[in-house]
Amino acid sequence: MPKVNIEISPLTFAKIIDWSSSNTEREIGGYLIGLVSENKVTITDAIFATAQSNPTFVSFDNMIQFKIIKELEKKGSSETILGWFHTHPGMGCFLSGTDIATQKVYQALLPEAVAMVNDGNLFAQSRNQKDFKAHFYRVGKENKYNEVSFGVITDPNELLDLLTDFVQAEESVENIVTSTVQHMSMNVKDFIEVIAEDKLVAKKAFDNESTLIKKAIAQTRKDIESKHNTLEKQLKDDSLKLKKNSRIFSLVTIISLVFSLLSLAGIITLIILNYLP
Repeated sequence: MPKVNIEISPLTFAKIIDWSSSNTEREIGGYLIGLVSENKVTITDAIFATAQSNPTFVSFDNMIQFKIIKELEKKGSSETILGWFHTHPGMGCFLSGTDIATQKVYQALLPEAVAMVNDGNLFAQSRNQKDFKAHFYRVGKENKYNEVSFGVITDPNELLDLLTDFVQAEESVENIVTSTVQHMSMNVKDFIEVIAEDKLVAKKAFDNESTLIKKAIAQTRKDIESKHNTLEKQLKDDSLKLKKNSRIFSLVTIISLVFSLLSLAGIITLIILNYLP
């Protein structure tokens, strides 16, 4: 088993802290993205990929993994999926038997792969950085796991490069549309489930409106993509215009996104209000 040194970018670490401390009742997790160089693992990003979870279990949306690989290939990036992260809310950091089996699969695909386990419950209460628990692990012989020390990147030049790459990636209209709609869909689903559990909405009504919301979200995304394609086609008719107006194109698309999401939010609000006592 190769010796591995781990570094993680401050922005990535902050994202994981936020996700972990915002989900203290259920496990969450996702993929770690970055680079491997001479047994040094540099984590530059983390992608939320939770599909199903409860206080002691989490499963990932495997389609997100394929999308990550496809996006990295499209960009011609040397980055790859370095491993995974997940939480043990209120239970501390360790690898369970299932976690060990999962990590062995990652290490079979990439010998330097790592597993990150976090517990943000105490931090969620104290907001004291030292109360956030984060540990990295690798599995060795006889299915025994070992903790690997890690450090947060502090080199100014390296941080500037990482921040520049992050800003450029986030400017992608496609990324903004995808992440925003997915995040809204998850939040809406969780919120309505809470209402249903509190018996403020009848089960049948919940099922009906849940279906309606899913259709609304799908239609919203379809409308956004349609506007995106129409604008792109118009701009491609004139290559000079495309170069001069690329920023305007992104701005117009984002504005369309905002209006579409506001419309969706209005639909959701009306549904909820309609069934509240």
